[in-house]
Amino acid sequence: MGWTSKRKSYMTVLDIGTSKICCLVLRMNADQKPEVIGMGYAPSKGIKNGVIVDLDKATDCIRSVLEQAEQQSERSIDKVIVNISASQMRSVQYYEEMEISDGRQIVASDVKRLVDGSIAKYIQAGEEVLHSFPLSYVVNSEQGVEPRGMYGPKLGVYMHVVFLPESSSRNLVAVLDRCHVSVEMKVATPYAAALAIISDEEKDIGATVIDFGAGTTGFSTFLGGCLVNLNVVHAGGNAITRDVAQGLSCSLATAERLKTLNGAAFLSPRDEFERLIVPVLGDEEGTNIQMPRSNLISIVIPRVEDILEKVSLQLEENPRFLMASRRLILAGGGAGLQGIKEKTEEVLNATVRLGRPAILKGLPSQFDSYTFSTCIGLVKYAMMRQENILSSWHTSDGQKGQRNSRIRKVIQWLSQNF
Repeated sequence: MGWTSKRKSYMTVLDIGTSKICCLVLRMNADQKPEVIGMGYAPSKGIKNGVIVDLDKATDCIRSVLEQAEQQSERSIDKVIVNISASQMRSVQYYEEMEISDGRQIVASDVKRLVDGSIAKYIQAGEEVLHSFPLSYVVNSEQGVEPRGMYGPKLGVYMHVVFLPESSSRNLVAVLDRCHVSVEMKVATPYAAALAIISDEEKDIGATVIDFGAGTTGFSTFLGGCLVNLNVVHAGGNAITRDVAQGLSCSLATAERLKTLNGAAFLSPRDEFERLIVPVLGDEEGTNIQMPRSNLISIVIPRVEDILEKVSLQLEENPRFLMASRRLILAGGGAGLQGIKEKTEEVLNATVRLGRPAILKGLPSQFDSYTFSTCIGLVKYAMMRQENILSSWHTSDGQKGQRNSRIRKVIQWLSQNF
């Protein structure tokens, strides 16, 4: 379940990925910090490149993970906050305005009509809205205002909207329906992964998080505290694994192990002398061959460079985000590859850091923190949504000052780029 009970003290997040499916049940403690009280985990089945391709296999796998989490937490699960990794997500930025008749006072219904009407202009057949972000409102040519209650002949809004193919959403809902759970919130996987590791200051000054997943590589760009761009490249860690399996004539399981334990994004002189033992594919006698580590790394590097170059091309499609794309944070399982930071700096000509998410209380220590980055991001998204609801009821002067500071940064960017 997502937030439940009057005190909203429990939530359940579900990460459906290409390589793994993970579920966490969390309880909000008295200090309003989440604690994991139950989890389920299993290798993915029926998922390819972040998309459900076999409803039966995906249902069985997700049901098993949910049951594990229910048993550990001793709570039934009926709602989940879930990520979605559709490869055809579309990120659109635009400005729209409407006239206010007789210069009357602007009310909440005017703002809603403008936002909803503007989205209707840009949505395409077969799509739904996954995320919508009003970046800044404009009244009387003044940007960054709170329009409700103001007077003016025109109301404008700068928007960022993420659209999702309806088919991807319906397949996800269909699988979860079979598991007898409903969707409380859907979150784009790159956005969730980014929330797990990006700091508030990085969101403000501008940064891009690259999420190296198994089936896809996504990125999210932030500026002025807002998500301003998002996209997905149709290649990830599984592509590297397949290349290794083909190049070394070994099984996919062996290739994954070799990539994880011995792979790297850069060659070093000692790699020629370090020996690897590789089982021969299909040999019933269990024959092994020895080869230098450099053979493995020489296969890994071209695919890593190909993925990074595809990300670079996507980023270059929006030159308005150039400044924020020169400050990169790496997330996801692929961020654990040796030398990935240096390779990313070389290919994308950017400042790069590795983003390791903070561990939630109660998470099993045997798992790498990268494993739970999307889950942690889903938790942060839910908490952020809750804080936004509360702040809409009451905002202190200090909070208003922080919000206005972020708005000014967004306005500066909007005026330069729209």
